[in-house]
Amino acid sequence: MILLLATAAPAFEWPGGDWHGENLTPGNYDTLTGTFTNVGLFAIGSGDTVFVTQEVPLVIYASTVTINGKLDAAGRGLPGGGGGDYNQPGANGFGAGLGAGGAAYKGGGGGGHADADLNGVSGGAGAGAGAGAGGQEYSSTGTISSPLSPDDISIGSGGGGGGGGSGADLTTSGAGGAGGGSIYIEARYITITGTVTAGGLNGGSGINPVNCTEIPGGGGGGSGGSILLKSLGTMTLDNSYLANNGGAGGYSFCGDAGGTPNPGGGGAAGRIKIVYRSASFAQTVISTAAGLGGIEFIGGNSGAAGSSGTVSYGIIASSPSGFSVTEVFTTSATFAWQAKAGAEWGGSVKYFPTLDVKQFRLYRSTDAVPFGDYYTSVSAAEGAVSTPEEGLTPDTTIYRMLTAYTDFGDSAPSAMITTVTFAAPPSGAVFPSAAVDSLAFAWSSGTLATGFNPAHTVYEISRSSVPGLAAEVSAAFTTGLSSAPAGLEPNTTYYFSLRAMGINGVYTSSTPVVSTPTLAAAPDSPSLDGVYTDSIAFSWSGAQNPPGTLFEAQLSMNDFITIYKTTTTLLTSVDFAGLEAGAIYSMRARAINHALRPTDFTMTLSTTVGQMGNLEAPLKPPPPSPTAPYSYDGSAVFNWSHPSGVIPWRYWFEIGSTPDGNDFLSSSFTATAPLTYAAANLLSGKTYYARVRAESAAGVLGEFSEPGPGIAVWISATQAPIAKPYNWPNPFDPAAGATSIGFYLKSEADVTIKIFTLQGIPVYAASGHEPSEGNKVWRWNGRNGEGRMVEPGGYICLITKKYSGKTEVQKFKLAVLY
Repeated sequence: MILLLATAAPAFEWPGGDWHGENLTPGNYDTLTGTFTNVGLFAIGSGDTVFVTQEVPLVIYASTVTINGKLDAAGRGLPGGGGGDYNQPGANGFGAGLGAGGAAYKGGGGGGHADADLNGVSGGAGAGAGAGAGGQEYSSTGTISSPLSPDDISIGSGGGGGGGGSGADLTTSGAGGAGGGSIYIEARYITITGTVTAGGLNGGSGINPVNCTEIPGGGGGGSGGSILLKSLGTMTLDNSYLANNGGAGGYSFCGDAGGTPNPGGGGAAGRIKIVYRSASFAQTVISTAAGLGGIEFIGGNSGAAGSSGTVSYGIIASSPSGFSVTEVFTTSATFAWQAKAGAEWGGSVKYFPTLDVKQFRLYRSTDAVPFGDYYTSVSAAEGAVSTPEEGLTPDTTIYRMLTAYTDFGDSAPSAMITTVTFAAPPSGAVFPSAAVDSLAFAWSSGTLATGFNPAHTVYEISRSSVPGLAAEVSAAFTTGLSSAPAGLEPNTTYYFSLRAMGINGVYTSSTPVVSTPTLAAAPDSPSLDGVYTDSIAFSWSGAQNPPGTLFEAQLSMNDFITIYKTTTTLLTSVDFAGLEAGAIYSMRARAINHALRPTDFTMTLSTTVGQMGNLEAPLKPPPPSPTAPYSYDGSAVFNWSHPSGVIPWRYWFEIGSTPDGNDFLSSSFTATAPLTYAAANLLSGKTYYARVRAESAAGVLGEFSEPGPGIAVWISATQAPIAKPYNWPNPFDPAAGATSIGFYLKSEADVTIKIFTLQGIPVYAASGHEPSEGNKVWRWNGRNGEGRMVEPGGYICLITKKYSGKTEVQKFKLAVLY
């Protein structure tokens, strides 16, 4: 048995695959196998022949194709059937349109494609009587796949083998010819000046060299394969030869007279399909001739010829023009282009069906060939001039191209355009954690409604300790979804807002302001400042906490199994009072931040209440002194200092209108610090004096201090202007206190008071500046400039008022009596 296949041996076999833009330039006698994508230049040089692998369709997607030599797929389809042994039928060919083998002594059928005659045999039938029938034509040309693709090419089928003769030794039946291969080439530009062929091979001859009795049949010719050339731009066929012929049937002859030779039937021709946007054909031969029937040499039956093939021509739509982006949003964009009509959509020139599909398609920009994987699934009808694209990623640069799409596939893409979607506003700001000097701030890159920003999106974080970010705003930028600002103040509320900045430099809206406090710093250095008959003075260090921090102090009698007393305070000390003498108490404190999150407690301190070690009375404090000698609004502030020795537990304070009186304030106690007392609602026209005494931790009271200097009260707003100056008391005893001198100023003035004896001898002088009009009160303690008390008797008081541009002098008499 003999199978007729292509005989050229490949020098090198190039496997298909993604060429990533590299050039594919096979050499002479090389073989191409499978599908080649993303080819830059596919070229066959002049004088070189490149083969297609047996039974494997060749598919090439390239930017540019130049064939100056020969691309040969002849006989690279399915094999033919073997010739029959003596007295045996030939074998059927292989493929969808196989040729049936001939009966013994009969010719084989030519290869065809599909079951065109609906008789269950697609190729020509082997001869039951006489020569083999030719292969049937391909299936109808009225339909193509959409889009036109490698699905529209088919491998040629093999012819049937001739039936065997009667001679056991010398007779040879003809094998069926192999079908042609299939070639699909798609590129922007295709230029062919050489040859492309995919025809079927001839059937083998049936030979009986001895006699002409029971002559072996000739094999059927193989059917042609497929050639599909698709140029999105220009197709140039110049001095080229494209062939997809059927193989001829095999001869049948003998070496004597008599008998009936039975040649094989011819194979059906294949198809050639040429689709382009523009074309230049010059001196080009395109052949889809039927395979001829085999020739008998002694007047017997001739094999039938196969069916002729067809050559189809179609025009691809032109590339869209005026492609642009008109609107851009966070997750969508709108694209526009110029309208397209009539011949711009292309169509069938010959043997292609009328176009059913006309639309625009939007692709992600790419140099890949083919670029179908980059389809965005966005299309628009034939008459549309714009379309939106939804579902984009925010803050992303997008690259798009547009094609005009028909049953032939996509046109050449438009020019690429680019735009940037806007960033999505961040959302869901939260504070996952807080520390004493830092916060963790996190957010989402968007929402389901707005889309989510990619990892490169920049976020601007605004932070301030002022509500509403009103001032002292600190800004930071990050590309993450969290921030951890450090170096913050303890127990301080910080206000945060953020916004996204897209790669286009445009900011989103800001999130609502959210806030949280840092944790308070744990207090330390607990101290027992005093343990008394029924109370404990307990204090601690506030650490770095700011004013306004809340502290909680706890008191327990059983190591805090239960809490005896709890006190909250904004101070760093507390007095636990009303305690039981002789009982043991434990104390501790902690800070609580503005969000009511407590710190750890201080170290616990314990002590026993009521253990007296010193029952001596405290020493007499220094006299309290007013901060000013006069009061014009009925208020006064008195200060004093600790006596020497042990610092008292507390002080008892009195204020009276006489040096030893307490008619205004009687026995009010005050804490040990600060040593000051503020009084209000003092009566106009009176002079007030203060005194104080100390109490020890054991509850022992010391003596009152001496009364301090008095403060004269004269509330100008409630008194009539003093037209004539005077003093009170008058007469006065310097030992009992100073006298008050009242006078009236019309406006701001420099004032000088001088005291003279009735003989005109000066004994006292004082000067000062009064910044406002109204009644004024100055004090004189009855002493001269050297600090000695003046003699009893009458004196003249001279008051000089220097106004702006005017001086006024008043005088009156006063008496010193003791």
